[in-house]
Amino acid sequence: FKAADQRFQKLTERYLAATLAGRIPAASEAAASADSELGRLRRERQKQRGHMPVRQLVRSLPTLLPRLKPCLLMSPLSVSQYLDAGYAPFDLVVFDEASQIPVWDAVGVIARGRQLAVVGDPKQLPPTNFFNRAVDPEDGESSSAGDGGFEQVEDLESILDECLGAGMNRLSLKWHYRSRHESLITFSNVTYYGSELITFPSPVTDDGAVRFERVQGVYDRGGSRTNRAEADAIVAGIEAHYLDAAKARSTLGVVTFNQPQQALIETLLDARRRASPELDRAIEARAHEKLFIKNLENVQGDERDVIFFSITYGPDAAGKVTMNFGPLNGEGGHRRLNVAISRAREAVVIYSTLMPEQIDLAKVRAAGVRDLKHYLEFAIRGARALAAQSAPTGLDPDSPFEIAVIAKLRAHGWVVHPQVGCSGYRIDLAVVDPRAPGRYLVGIECDGRAYHSGATARDRDRLRQHVLESLGWRIHRIWSTDWWLDPQGEVGKMLGLLASLVEAAPHASEATPVEVAEPTSEAGSAS
Repeated sequence: FKAADQRFQKLTERYLAATLAGRIPAASEAAASADSELGRLRRERQKQRGHMPVRQLVRSLPTLLPRLKPCLLMSPLSVSQYLDAGYAPFDLVVFDEASQIPVWDAVGVIARGRQLAVVGDPKQLPPTNFFNRAVDPEDGESSSAGDGGFEQVEDLESILDECLGAGMNRLSLKWHYRSRHESLITFSNVTYYGSELITFPSPVTDDGAVRFERVQGVYDRGGSRTNRAEADAIVAGIEAHYLDAAKARSTLGVVTFNQPQQALIETLLDARRRASPELDRAIEARAHEKLFIKNLENVQGDERDVIFFSITYGPDAAGKVTMNFGPLNGEGGHRRLNVAISRAREAVVIYSTLMPEQIDLAKVRAAGVRDLKHYLEFAIRGARALAAQSAPTGLDPDSPFEIAVIAKLRAHGWVVHPQVGCSGYRIDLAVVDPRAPGRYLVGIECDGRAYHSGATARDRDRLRQHVLESLGWRIHRIWSTDWWLDPQGEVGKMLGLLASLVEAAPHASEATPVEVAEPTSEAGSAS
C-alpha cells in the first residue's frame, strides 16, 4: 500500500504539471501578430526601459495571463493595486494566516472569487494597530503625563473571526509535526487547543527541549524598557551556538517581549560580531534560515530549530515586579504568547530574570499574564505543571494483545514502556535502548485502538509511521492475526530485530532527520 500510495501521489503531481503545461501557447501561436496578447507580452519583455505599468499590462492580457499563471500569489493590497475590478473572477480565493488579515482588506478580494477558503488559527495573532499611550509605570494604567508613554497595541477583528462567527463550514487540522520533541507543543496543546492536536513523541525520553535559564539582573522599568542582563546572556548564547561544531546544521531565532529589547540584543550582537570575526563568519555561513531577532508582534510565520526567548520583564532596580507585561496584558495577550512559544522545532531556551512565583495573579486578570506564569512553571517543572491529560508515558496497555507482547519481551530481559506520548496519539510499546537508557531503541505498533483511530488507510499505514521515522524512531509493526496464529514466530522476529540493533554501531538506532512532507490525509495537519 505504501508504495502504491506514493506512486499515485507522484503520478498526480505529473498529471497536474502536464495539464498546466498544456495551456502554455504552442510554437504556432508564438508567431502571432504583434497586436495579439502574446505579441504584446513579448514586446514588453524585450524593452530595456519604458515598461507598461503592471496594472495596464495585466488588463491587456485577459486570456493569456490565466493560461500562463493560473495561480496568483498576492497580498490583499496587491490585488487591489494590480487587478482591475473587471478582472475575470477566480475559481478559488485562499487566505493564509487569515487571523492577521483585517476584514476591510479581505472583502474586496473575496468578491473576486467563486469559492473561498480561509486558513488560519484563531489562537494566534490578530491584526494589530500600534499607537502610543501615556502609561503610569506603577500600575500600567493610562496617565495624562506626557512622558513615560510607550507603544501599545489594539487588536482588530480579522476575516477569520468573521467567518467563524458566520458559522461557515469548518475543518480543523489536527496533526502537529513541526516539533521534533513533543514537549515543545505540549503547553500550547493543553492550554489553547484542548489537547486536541495529534502530536508525535520523541524517541528521547528526557529531551530537555524546553529549558529555563535564570538570569540575575533587572528590568529598566520607566527607562529604556530593556533587560540588559538577559540581552547579554542571549548574545553569549548566540555565540556559543554558532561556534559549536555539533550545531553546525542547527538554525536559531530570538524572540523578545518588546521592540526595545529586540533593538538592544541586535546592538550588542553587532558589537560582538565586530569584535569576533570568527563569530561573524559563522553567522554569515548559515545561508539557510539565517538568524533572526524579532519581537512578539512580528514573529508569526517564522520557525527555527532553536528559539531563545527573552522574557524581558522582571524585578526593577528596587526589586519590585509590577504586573504590567506590555501586550500580554491586552485582550489578545495569550494569543501572542502562543505564537512566541511555538516557533521552535528542536528546543526553546527561556532567559529570564523573572520567576513564576513573582507573578501575582491576584493583581492581574489578563489571560496572557496568567499563561506566562504557567508556562514558566512548565519550563521549570515539566509536564507536572500541567493538567493530568498531558502526563507523559505511564498509561496502562491498551489491550490484552499488548499485555501479551510486553510479557514476552520482559521475559527476555527487555525494558518496555506502554503508551508512550503526551497527546491523543501514543506509540503502543517502546523498548528502552540498553546502551542509552535515555532513549528508545524501537517503537512497536500493534493494530489496536491507536491504529484504528486513523481516519484513512493513508493515515494508518503510511503517514504516521513516516512522521515517527523522521523523528528518529525505528518502528516495528505486529499484526494481531499474525500474533495469534504464530506467537513464537512473531517473538522471534522482534528479538532478532532488537539484537541486530544492539549489535550495530552505538548510534545506529538514531534515524537521520529528514524533511517531513505535509500530510495529505483527510484529518489534515496543524503546524
